[in-house]
Amino acid sequence: MRPQESRPSRLASRFSAGGLALVLLALIGGGAFAGCAGNGAQPMASMAATDSPVGMSNGEGMGDSGSIPTPEQISAAWATRPAYVSHSGHDTEEAYAFAVARPDIVEWMPCYCGCAAMDHRSNLECFLKRREVGAAIAFEEHASYCDICVQTALMAKQMFGQGASLAQMRAAVDAEFGASGAPGTPTELPPG
Repeated sequence: MRPQESRPSRLASRFSAGGLALVLLALIGGGAFAGCAGNGAQPMASMAATDSPVGMSNGEGMGDSGSIPTPEQISAAWATRPAYVSHSGHDTEEAYAFAVARPDIVEWMPCYCGCAAMDHRSNLECFLKRREVGAAIAFEEHASYCDICVQTALMAKQMFGQGASLAQMRAAVDAEFGASGAPGTPTELPPG
């Protein structure tokens, strides 16, 4: 086992000026890092399991989330994410990272796994508990064991990386997961 180094030290070494730019490009960059792998988005090779999703936020908030969390809120939440997130598979952890950093996108996507019976209003609530603006981010365990939740968020992430609008993302999610007639969450249509 390698000796433990402090979390701030690890983060500082990971997010040097050049390194941060590369991580941000990989996380939200264009199609060069995103792709289709049969049943969903291809995992991004550049995002290690311990990397924070900081930098995916653009500062614009919409809908239920009130606002996108600040980079500090995102880092704090990611550093203390529960074991059901940190020990999940790569796709699941990637989907949680996207939901944490871009609730303004995931909240407009419905979920078709049957979680409306859990009072979920969108795919976002499969990953995060409802929160007030400025409140701490609290994780929801549901998506850690539901492939439909994960694949929905990853589809939105992939399309976001390709420059799709919220309406285009929503139409794709509805077509992919709602075609079976499964009941979806009562998610409002995105603006525009």
